[in-house]
Amino acid sequence: MKKLIPALSLLAIFSLSSCEDVSVDDILGSTNLTDEEIVEGLKSALIVGTDTSTATLGKEDGYYQDLAVRILLPTEVQTSITNFKAKSITYLGVTITGDQLYNGYSNPLLGINIPGLKSKEDELIKGINRAAEDAATTAGPIFVDAITDITIVDGFNILFGGDSTAATSYLKTRTQATLFNKYEPKIDASLKSVKIGNSSVVDEYEAFVQSYNNILNTSLGITTIGQLAGVNTIAAADLSVYSTERGLDGLFLKVSEEERDIRSNPLARVNAILQKVFGQLDNK
Repeated sequence: MKKLIPALSLLAIFSLSSCEDVSVDDILGSTNLTDEEIVEGLKSALIVGTDTSTATLGKEDGYYQDLAVRILLPTEVQTSITNFKAKSITYLGVTITGDQLYNGYSNPLLGINIPGLKSKEDELIKGINRAAEDAATTAGPIFVDAITDITIVDGFNILFGGDSTAATSYLKTRTQATLFNKYEPKIDASLKSVKIGNSSVVDEYEAFVQSYNNILNTSLGITTIGQLAGVNTIAAADLSVYSTERGLDGLFLKVSEEERDIRSNPLARVNAILQKVFGQLDNK
C-alpha cells in the first residue's frame, strides 16, 4: 500500500535522487494527475457537497430534526436561562426553583402568577430553524460562487494529506467572511418572513427575551425575582447575525461529511473528474 512521505523524508529522497537514478514518483507512486486536475477535482467535490447539503438542510426539519446542526437560542440567552433554572429563591418562607418559575408558577397566597416560557422557547427554536431551512434553499449559488472564485494552492497536500475534510476546511478558512456577508441578508429575510403564529421569528424572539426579563423583574416585596436569584436581565442579541453563523456552521459540517464520503466511497463520485482524482486515494 502506498503511503505519503513526511516532508523531512522528502529531503532525503531529493538528496538520494541527486546521486542515484531514483525519482520522487518512484517513492510516492505516480498520481497521473496534473495540478489543474487536482484543483478541479477538489472544487467539484465541494460543489457536489454543497448541492447535497443545501438540498438536505433546505427541507422542512433539515436543521430542526438534526441535533448536529439544530440552532438553539443565542448563547447569552441560553446561558442565562440555564443559570436561572438552576437557582432557587425563598419568599415568605416558600422556596421556589427557577425551573418552576420558568415553566410557569402561580401562588395566589404569595401574589405570584408567572406564565411559563418553556412552550414559547420550543416554538421559537423551531421558528429559528425553519428560517434557516428557508434560507438554505438560497445558499447553493452563494457557495458555488465562492468555490469557483477560490484559488486553491497546494492541492496535492489537500488531496493526499490524510485529512478527510481538508478541502472543506480550506474553503471555510478562506471564504467564511465573504459567505457570511452574502448569506446574512438571506437569513435576515427568512427570520422576518417565517411566522410563529401571526408574528415573525425575529419579533417573537424579541418578545421572548422581554418576557424572560419580566420574570426577573417581577417584584417580591422590596426586591425582585432576579435579585433574589442573582440573575441579571439580558439584551436581545442580533438574531440575524447569530443565526447566520450557526446556519453556516451547519452547512460546512454537512459539506465536510459529503467530502468524507466522496473520499471513501467510489459510488459518491458522481462525475468523471471526481472518479479520476479521488480514485487515486483508493490505492493510497
